[in-house]
Amino acid sequence: MTAKASGKDSDNVRVAVRCRPINETELRQGHTVVVRADEVHGTIRISKLQSRYDDEVKTFTFDTVFGPDSKQVDIYNATARPIVDFVIEGYNGTVFAYGQTGTGKTFTMEGNRSVPELAGIIPNSFAHIFGHIAKSEEDTTFLVRCSYLEIYNEEVRDLLDRDHTTKKEVKERPDVGVYVKDLKSFVVKNTDEMDKLMTIGNKNSEVY
Repeated sequence: MTAKASGKDSDNVRVAVRCRPINETELRQGHTVVVRADEVHGTIRISKLQSRYDDEVKTFTFDTVFGPDSKQVDIYNATARPIVDFVIEGYNGTVFAYGQTGTGKTFTMEGNRSVPELAGIIPNSFAHIFGHIAKSEEDTTFLVRCSYLEIYNEEVRDLLDRDHTTKKEVKERPDVGVYVKDLKSFVVKNTDEMDKLMTIGNKNSEVY
């Protein structure tokens, strides 16, 4: 998982690693955990099975590390909340998850939207944004727009377009920078509306 914020005090890429717990299928197949997460020191230790030698243990250091018992809200607060705070202030921010199939990317980013404590980064960001708006001064106006695109096999598709199979073009202009031509954008007024658009986009996804 990587995060980037462009703001007054920060413009850098931070890398966080989350280690998921071993699942039931892996347990039945007799697999053993060889990865150890040290959240205090931000390190991941990978050892060989039945190894008694320290030189066979590989250690990697990251900005933030989360063990298998980590909670969704803790991950959001440590990694995504600062990014969303910058976005609310008017800066650009990006959060994306990277990893092999089955490593828990979808759970980390989306989670279970019907169970608050299992909600992932995306639904938590929805609540964060509109929570901030609700607490803002009465003379402050916010406009929130939502788009949902997919990049798959180097092709860009608009998941909120009625014809979501049409390939979109990536363009660049001096005044707006890089953008997707004809990408649909919907004004949303609350988290429920954003959640509905996310559900529509997920149904239209080629890889979801």
